[in-house]
Amino acid sequence: MSTNPNAMKSRIRAVIATLALLAGAAGVAIAQAPPGAPPAGGPPPGFGGPPPGGPPGGPPGEDGPNPFAPPPVPADAPLPSSKPRDLDGVWYHEAPLEFQIARDQFGYKTPFNAAGKKVMQRRVNSLKDGTPFINASTLCYPVGQPWQMDLNMPFRIVQSKQRLEFLFEEYHGYIQVLMDPAKKPAASYMGTSVGHWDGDTLVVVTTGFKDGLWLDVNGTPASKNAKLTQRIRKVKTDHWYLEIQFTVDDPAYYTRPWSWIRDYSWRPDMAVFREYNCELQTGAKGGLDPSLGPEPQD
Repeated sequence: MSTNPNAMKSRIRAVIATLALLAGAAGVAIAQAPPGAPPAGGPPPGFGGPPPGGPPGGPPGEDGPNPFAPPPVPADAPLPSSKPRDLDGVWYHEAPLEFQIARDQFGYKTPFNAAGKKVMQRRVNSLKDGTPFINASTLCYPVGQPWQMDLNMPFRIVQSKQRLEFLFEEYHGYIQVLMDPAKKPAASYMGTSVGHWDGDTLVVVTTGFKDGLWLDVNGTPASKNAKLTQRIRKVKTDHWYLEIQFTVDDPAYYTRPWSWIRDYSWRPDMAVFREYNCELQTGAKGGLDPSLGPEPQD
């Protein structure tokens, strides 16, 4: 079994996720939002905004300290380019991991339809019963953009006029965003991503997934026919970060398109990735935990 820090962190994360599900499965809320007054503000044009009715509570978030937060950026670390369209460099999701995306960016509950509720509840129950399902992460397959980008490990963006490449420390992840739609490749586990600029916001539309995705650790589903849109912009406050709005449009599991937002801090001190040995983390023969089982496909 690998003993490098990344592997150990991932093992700890998996245990925490399991315990969180066991403790909270009975309280998982997968109902649609009730009617009420609409919230103030709205989504960017063309994205999954709030449905009629107001959210029952505030926006999603995790309380308490983040056990995976890194040390502060060194004072002498280089700064990113001040150009808003230059995203090149290393970025890191410092916020505590949300095991399930239970609410959208407006505070509404995830808008499952009947099929989505069925799949989500079955995945929750499988872990509660101690018989979790095999998924892409357990097989070391590409897990898809939302899950990949939620984890607390660095990624590097390498940018040119023709493409942006996202390289991840964890899962050996790789996302290719092509700026010319005519050159998009065939379907893959990460889908086919095509980008364009809307002002200083990079809009990335991904379709053509080879298989369905788990959007998060708990298994919020997306079908292989889903459309994932990301709006990425570089922001400067007291520090530099990327703000990314994720929008899923997937009638197979949801009543409407819906969105959530994540921030990724500038971390040039993490430019040298440590080895991440996904295949050996479980310590089981063949690398697959024998407690995992295949998920029903209905």
